[in-house]
Amino acid sequence: MTRLDLLDIDEIPEEYHYLFTDDYLGDRHIFRVWAHNPELLEATLEYLDTLYDQLTPRKKELVILTVARARGARYEWHQHVDIARNKGVTTDEMRAIGGDNFTPFPPEEFVLVQYAEAVATGDVTDEIHGALCQAYNSAEVVAIGLIVDFYVGLCNYVASVDLPFEGGAFIGWTPSDERVADLFA
Repeated sequence: MTRLDLLDIDEIPEEYHYLFTDDYLGDRHIFRVWAHNPELLEATLEYLDTLYDQLTPRKKELVILTVARARGARYEWHQHVDIARNKGVTTDEMRAIGGDNFTPFPPEEFVLVQYAEAVATGDVTDEIHGALCQAYNSAEVVAIGLIVDFYVGLCNYVASVDLPFEGGAFIGWTPSDERVADLFA
C-alpha cells in the first residue's frame, strides 16, 4: 500500500482537473500521489514536456527504460514497457535493455543507452561522454543528462512512497510478447 493516498479527482482542486483527463495524464498512480501538491504536479509536467521535446519519443523511452533497469526501478520499468511500445520500441529491444545487453542497438542508440546507464549509476567516463558527443549535439547531451537525472530522482521517489503498479503484477525485466499483450492489450 502506498505511503501517500492515491487521490481521486474529487479530492483535487477543480482548476487542476484538466490534468487528469485521458488526453493528458489519465489515471497513473504517480500523478495521483503528486496531486497532493497540484501546483508542483503542474509545474513538473511543464518541465517534463520541455525535456521530452528535446529527443524523439523513441529515444526518450530508450533512456527511461535504461534508467529504470539501471536503478532496479520496477514501477518505472513496468509503466514504460507499455508507453515505449507505442513509441517504436520493440519488445525485443526492451528485453535487451532488461537483460543489460545493448548490442542489438545501432551505434547512435547504443551510445545513448550506454550513456543513460552510466549517468544513472554514476559511472560516466570520458570515453562514454565523448562517444555521446560524437553522436549528439551539445543541446541534446544536456537534455539526455537531465532526462536521466529526472528519472533517477523519480525512481527514488516512487520507492520512497511505495507506489503500487497499475494493471497487475510486474511485467518482468525481459517480458515475453504474450505477457506484454496480456497486461497492456
